[in-house]
Amino acid sequence: MKKVARFLLWTGILAALATPAFAETRTISWDPVTTYTDNTPIEPGKTVTYSAYWTPDPGLSLASLHTIGTSLATTSTTFDPTVQGMTRGGTVYFTAKAVLNTGEESALSPAFAWVVPLVTPPPVTLLSV
Repeated sequence: MKKVARFLLWTGILAALATPAFAETRTISWDPVTTYTDNTPIEPGKTVTYSAYWTPDPGLSLASLHTIGTSLATTSTTFDPTVQGMTRGGTVYFTAKAVLNTGEESALSPAFAWVVPLVTPPPVTLLSV
């Protein structure tokens, strides 16, 4: 029984060490799309959803886009830079597009540059063994 308890204790410690203890949530937001590019209003009954992306490429090449969220009904979404694979201290570019419920899609928005902050996770303290 003692061996089982010791095994479970070490398994729990190893699992805790393997689990990321630090998560950083950021929010990106944008203005709602209410008109077409010629400034005519979007007709009543048409709904707009959004897709948000990031890329290390300021030219926004389609092959370089990483999805943050799709079919978003709101004008913001949250993400974790580490989970997304963003390089700390590097510059990334955000873009988004609007999609009507009729299938019509906008072009990608202009690139918005952001320097991914360097973050040091808080120190971990072992409370007991």
